[in-house]
Amino acid sequence: MTYYDETEIVQRSDGITRRRLRLWLRRGWVVPQESPAGPRFDGADLARLRLICELKDEINLSDDAVAVVLSLIDQLHSVRHELRTLGQAIEAQPDDVRRAVQVAYRRLSAG
Repeated sequence: MTYYDETEIVQRSDGITRRRLRLWLRRGWVVPQESPAGPRFDGADLARLRLICELKDEINLSDDAVAVVLSLIDQLHSVRHELRTLGQAIEAQPDDVRRAVQVAYRRLSAG
């Protein structure tokens, strides 16, 4: 995995200044890994920072609205992870259990 420092983040992204980056870090909008040399950002952090730029600069969302959007995205990622884990748990079950879960799911989702 590739990691970036503050300077590399600012160089790689239009609209991200060191001042903005530090403000967004203080707000908790991005939570990079900490190292003795300072924060280290991965590809997901870089993508999130670019999204924040788009929300602020292109869509002109307020800080409160950005916080809500980021919270919703985080919740969606959490639910996706939980569903993926649940699917793996179901796949690990015997055939009769998997079929029973499928039948119950279809019955519940149809109603």
